[in-house]
Amino acid sequence: MRAKHLASFLLFLVISSCAPIWEDEPGWDSEQRVELYTRLGLEYMAQNRLASALEAMNDALAIAPDDSSANHAMALLKLRLGESSDAEAHFDQALVSDPGNVGARNDYGSYLCEQGKWMDGAKQFETARDDPFNTEPYVSQYGLGVCLMGAGEFRAAQDQFRAALVAEPQSTAVLYQSAWASFQLEEYLSARAFLERMFGAGGVSADSLLLAVRTESKLGAEDLAKEYAARLRSAYPGSEQAQQLNVLMSKSGNG
Repeated sequence: MRAKHLASFLLFLVISSCAPIWEDEPGWDSEQRVELYTRLGLEYMAQNRLASALEAMNDALAIAPDDSSANHAMALLKLRLGESSDAEAHFDQALVSDPGNVGARNDYGSYLCEQGKWMDGAKQFETARDDPFNTEPYVSQYGLGVCLMGAGEFRAAQDQFRAALVAEPQSTAVLYQSAWASFQLEEYLSARAFLERMFGAGGVSADSLLLAVRTESKLGAEDLAKEYAARLRSAYPGSEQAQQLNVLMSKSGNG
């Protein structure tokens, strides 16, 4: 416990530029140094001090090139720097070194899906979801659902979102994706229910209001559609969603 407190104190001093991390600090083994440099790099990333983050993470990997946590952190930094090829290499190394690094799998899956590699991303999330030591499987279920949505597998995506909602029933992100999946499946009453739950949880956004307009229009509830349209225009007047709304309403003759 004392070592952890000392690590936290040294990390604070370094970030505050009050003290260096000495290479010959007595009592520190290589594993502790790697952890400290990795945590330092992540703190620098959080402060958007990317050059300092890169230096700290390079120091960590110089000590332990195969360390899973250090490679995971470097992968995230490389994505911030726009160096996607390097990021993929570090994700791969993180998972080779520790196949049970669930956080790395989730982040790698998100990256792959953002690149349109839906099935590759889905495989990462499936592996993370099914890991018996995953303490937050709903995160993987949500990510898997998003990947499946991108692949056009709306029913399978809906199943993952429903499973995630068992653990996190008030998650506005999961509720929105559940509503969107239901809309794609033409289950408009279900979409309405998810959106109402989302709004009740305080999850109002331009996307959710636009989806509400579209959903209520499909259900023939034009008064509700107009109400949501007014809220969208009032709260997000210059948004892309407001522009889409204008096109949608003009086509329906309800502009």
